[in-house]
Amino acid sequence: MNDIAAGSARRWVIVAALFVLYIINFADKTVIGLAAEPIMREMHLTHAEFGRIASSFFLLFAASTVVVGIIANHVKTRWILVVMVIFWSISQLPLLFVTVPATLLVSRILLGAAEGPAYTICVHSLYKWFRPNERTLPTAIFSVGGSVGIGIIAPLVTWVIVHSGWRAAFMTLAGSGLVWVAVWLVVGREGPLADKPDARTRASSLTLTRADQFGIYMRMLFSRTCLGSILPGFVVYVSLTIATIWLPSYLERVDNYSMREVGFIMILPSFLNIVISPLLGWWAQHMQARGVSMRHAVGTLNGGIVAISGVALLLIPVLTTRWMELVAVTVAFSITSFAFSAGVALVSTIVPSYRRGALLGISGAMQTIAGLITPIAMGYAIDMSSSVVDGYRNGMMIAGGLVIVGGLLGALLIDPAGDRRRFVDAAGTEDSGVLERSAIESSI
Repeated sequence: MNDIAAGSARRWVIVAALFVLYIINFADKTVIGLAAEPIMREMHLTHAEFGRIASSFFLLFAASTVVVGIIANHVKTRWILVVMVIFWSISQLPLLFVTVPATLLVSRILLGAAEGPAYTICVHSLYKWFRPNERTLPTAIFSVGGSVGIGIIAPLVTWVIVHSGWRAAFMTLAGSGLVWVAVWLVVGREGPLADKPDARTRASSLTLTRADQFGIYMRMLFSRTCLGSILPGFVVYVSLTIATIWLPSYLERVDNYSMREVGFIMILPSFLNIVISPLLGWWAQHMQARGVSMRHAVGTLNGGIVAISGVALLLIPVLTTRWMELVAVTVAFSITSFAFSAGVALVSTIVPSYRRGALLGISGAMQTIAGLITPIAMGYAIDMSSSVVDGYRNGMMIAGGLVIVGGLLGALLIDPAGDRRRFVDAAGTEDSGVLERSAIESSI
């Protein structure tokens, strides 16, 4: 069944459910940053030691994203999400009983392994309900859940930390994940849209060796469009990791805000993102409807937005007026989430859906390597500087420069129409028929 008219209402229920899941996902990431100061005090950790624990979240993040992405080519996303959320909720429970650095380290590793594939699996599930020319807006709406998880939920998490301790905050989020699973088992469904290999493709696939299959994925992965999506996504993960792990501590240690004030400051980027991300998604679809190529309507727009956020991040340590610094914080950590929705939309136009799960998993894994590196690098930058304040400021400025460069390179590389043409024209490609249909659907 490829007609989704009967499921028009259902698909927005799916968007809403995945939106809530993404809120929980990012709240899980953010809680360790909000609790950074009490955790470091209680466990007597240096900034570098805390950075290593925080970065351990990403130790298996990339690998699990690739593995589960490949599994998603063969298993329904509905059930993959159930297993993932149960696993990541349970992974936080040991902190209720044993709270030493080793327990926190193992818990974050397991949590990262379970949450790593969340974005790509959710998008893969979502795209089974929306045609290529309809995907940018719902993906942008879903992605806003990340900012809600970072910001809107932050005061609630901070309130729990202040009144009940940081362990209670971890347990609250673990319980939220299990409640989501119960609801998803009732409302979750697999979408009707999926490219099926035709007879020629199936026959060709039988003759392909593993080396041939590997070559197809590598050709797609190192295409201009994939690279132009991965680079902005990589530097956005640098920014995102700073926001979730180091920004609360920066505001406390450098700007002398209280923990309660930090919780409310974290709301500011989320409020802007709730407005700007769906608006950017709508604008990208609107421009495509007016005949602007996807390369510019999505790709160039995305690169420019990422570069602007990098400029704001670079300015945070430089600005001396508090209200101006808060404006920079709001811009730097809000508009970047569009990079993820734009990236998956761009990549999805150059691959058939029966390869999409794996390729999104691999490209997503490459982006998340930034999450493994950034906390450690920032921690060492703080400890090795002449003062904690200088360390925070230097780290912020270096990150801002990287984000600017990544955004500009992404805008220059993106070329979905050219990549589709090259794949279709490539000798021996078994995906050409599906890609040709995808090109037509994308232009409708």
